[in-house]
Amino acid sequence: MQISKFSDYALRILIHLATSEGGLMSTREIADLQQLPFNHLAKISQWLTHEGYVESVRGRHGGMRLALPPDAISIGGLLRKSERGTPLVECMKEGGGCCVMTPACGLLPILIEAQEAFFHSLDGSTLQDVLSGNRGMQNLIRALGVRSKYDPGSAAVQDA
Repeated sequence: MQISKFSDYALRILIHLATSEGGLMSTREIADLQQLPFNHLAKISQWLTHEGYVESVRGRHGGMRLALPPDAISIGGLLRKSERGTPLVECMKEGGGCCVMTPACGLLPILIEAQEAFFHSLDGSTLQDVLSGNRGMQNLIRALGVRSKYDPGSAAVQDA
């Protein structure tokens, strides 16, 4: 299974927000750090806000921050939402797509089961697992200029 760029970029945004020491980052900052198109990330940031993963603060010193703690953000739950409407194959499209075999095909239930197994395997993984499961990730984000407020070794946690 392959996730869409939309889902990939949504996860990247959440990782950056979770590692932002000040708690606020702009979409522009994340786009620059990730070398990704701002307009695409702006659309995804809006979706993350609408879905309740992110809070948006307007104004000169505004930005985004996580609306939930990292351990409350399920990777499987996020991907189920962000991949809704992205079928694995033609016959999984609403209305069966344009595959003439759809009415009698035995592949569809197998693929649906496999897709659900994929999401289910990610349900127990959280954004916190992403942050703490790979020290290389923490170091990379730091190298990009962001210090994690969820990293036990960061000054932000020690000062809290």
